[in-house]
Amino acid sequence: MRRFRKLLAEVLKISPASDTIKKLDCTIQLGNLALAPGEEYPVYMILVDRRNFFKDDVSTLLFKLKTPFIVTTGTRMFWDEGLVEVLRERNIPLLALSEALEFRDGQFVPTDVWHGAIESFRKTLHPENMVAMPEYEFRKMGQGWVIRFEGNDTFIKDGIGPNYISLLLRKPKTPIFASDLQAIAAGQKPEHTQRVSSGHKSDAATLEQIHKRYNELVAELEEAKQDHNNLLEKEICDEIEKLMNYLAEATGWDGYVKKEIDEAEKIRQAVYRAIQRTIILLEELLPECAEHLEDAIETGFTINYMPSTPVEWIL
Repeated sequence: MRRFRKLLAEVLKISPASDTIKKLDCTIQLGNLALAPGEEYPVYMILVDRRNFFKDDVSTLLFKLKTPFIVTTGTRMFWDEGLVEVLRERNIPLLALSEALEFRDGQFVPTDVWHGAIESFRKTLHPENMVAMPEYEFRKMGQGWVIRFEGNDTFIKDGIGPNYISLLLRKPKTPIFASDLQAIAAGQKPEHTQRVSSGHKSDAATLEQIHKRYNELVAELEEAKQDHNNLLEKEICDEIEKLMNYLAEATGWDGYVKKEIDEAEKIRQAVYRAIQRTIILLEELLPECAEHLEDAIETGFTINYMPSTPVEWIL
């Protein structure tokens, strides 16, 4: 591998490098491209044989490196269209060595494709030609999520929580039932409307469970008032309101509940916990974003993203 790295560095006219990106078994640093004295940019090669390797390694490179860089692969075979577009937006050259090199006169030499990409890279490094990074971004990339808030960014692994949040950000101030949010995130068709209109009627025990939960909330509200806990008081009032809204949707003209409240409560708790886990993770990585989401996402039987001021998210 060292001889291979050295050979490619010599052909591409870059200074050889010996270091690698940690925990990226398929990525090596070929060297550094010097565009001007004291101005060098790393050139990385991803040795891929599966599409996921390309996704994972490019995603990690994007968030480990704060300076512009160049990425090469052997061929275009495993390139991911979404990540290719992200690299293009950020003016990061991505080249296949099968196109960047040719064998001529008994040796490998760079092609016009390589020289053209480097010249384009050189031009985009000037601030007046750079594409501005978005202030707010919550976008799936490879096996994780790019999250940018007020110009600061981080990268977290994929999970159901980020999926829920992304769906909420797409439709601010639009309440959605927790069960529907769960279904959409799983790639299924929302079934709330279908279930409500199906004509199914639960028995008196279900109605009793609803009343029990309502009475519990009323009792908790009274305790919060006695403790002068205004924050908790507001949360309980919001949940009571959402419970009433839910009942209004789930109760037909004949007064029978058409959805099982116990199932809805389990779904509500599962969705809430998934969202909270993501917010707690962001408290360490991107605290301003975590605070915003904590304040703006209302949870209950219905979930709603209600920012106090509009945010233009790139999703």
